[in-house]
Amino acid sequence: MFPKIAFTIACAGFAFGLQGCTAPLALSTPGAGPDGPVVLKNPYAEVNWAEVNQYLANLHCHTIKSDGRAEPDELIYMYADAGYSILAIADHDNYYIAREGERDPGPTQETTWPWTRWIDEEPARIWTSNGMETSAFYPDLGPGGMLAIRGNELSTHPHVVSLFNDCGFADTDHTEDERMACVQEKGGIAYWAHPSLYVPPHGWQNLVFDASMEEALEYFGDYIVRYDSMLGVEFNQNDIDARMPEPVTILDALLKAHYRDHDVFVFGSDDSHLTHVADNSTLTIVLAEDLSEESVRRALENGHTFVGQRTSVFPQFRGINVDEAAKTISVDAADYERITWIKDGEEYHVGDSVDFSEMEDAVLRFEVLADGTTFYSQAFFID
Repeated sequence: MFPKIAFTIACAGFAFGLQGCTAPLALSTPGAGPDGPVVLKNPYAEVNWAEVNQYLANLHCHTIKSDGRAEPDELIYMYADAGYSILAIADHDNYYIAREGERDPGPTQETTWPWTRWIDEEPARIWTSNGMETSAFYPDLGPGGMLAIRGNELSTHPHVVSLFNDCGFADTDHTEDERMACVQEKGGIAYWAHPSLYVPPHGWQNLVFDASMEEALEYFGDYIVRYDSMLGVEFNQNDIDARMPEPVTILDALLKAHYRDHDVFVFGSDDSHLTHVADNSTLTIVLAEDLSEESVRRALENGHTFVGQRTSVFPQFRGINVDEAAKTISVDAADYERITWIKDGEEYHVGDSVDFSEMEDAVLRFEVLADGTTFYSQAFFID
């Protein structure tokens, strides 16, 4: 069973930002809605569709600094050559293994940063916060430059991908709440890595927690909502390669239980330990105006993203319109085959527009089929 965590604390003056202490959920659509259901949460409401670009991002991969096979420079160049514009090297923070050819043996809690330790290219700009570097823009990498995000995979179970900070722990003698306290104190964001491995019938479920799916979802749901900076869960390359159904089940269950009061976004990564980028690598499409930390981080924090895989033809998202009078949500896109709407985890409708006039207390998302590949949206909440 899961360990029980005592958490008794007053809201006033608490620096770590318990979700229960935040302000009530605001409507994403300004003003009072007409009679009937309204869209209370629309992650794409603030997207400037006329100005954003679709950037390919991988937020979780490993080098020889932990258990990966690629040298840091090799990994950076292979993603730049594959057309990525955003990359976070998230080597395991407490992982150490001696391997022939390892450049810097020793604990990796200090993060694999800065990239200038391994590549000759220089960043045009470096962002800092709380006395640490958080990201850097390299104009000579990628199709139009690359934003490097400082990160780590905090690897005491459950693993958490931590971004825009230098948090790391040299051993496993710390609690999950201590890890997230570090992320929040340093202004980072995070998400739950490869959640399917922690639920039956897979790997670490038996080795670590030995819980049912329902117990796992309750435990991890409680963990996610304790922190404003914990933004969701990951769709991982292993999920795709092993054809696991559990990641979508986990996402929909967490959305239904918690999305009214806390963001639960899906993040895509290939969690690469290899020396090449697979043709079907799982990734995140980031809708951002440019490759600055401000623009990319705003997109990640607000769900201005889609999750899918590398393919020869990506869908082109041009707009999402919520019509409160007509009670419809419409998707304006190109280069796709089909749009399927998923309501509370069940297929509900096929088409580029959906009617929500009869929905109550509903979580709605859509899946876009393009070039035989599925791309997942973030969710809407309707009541």
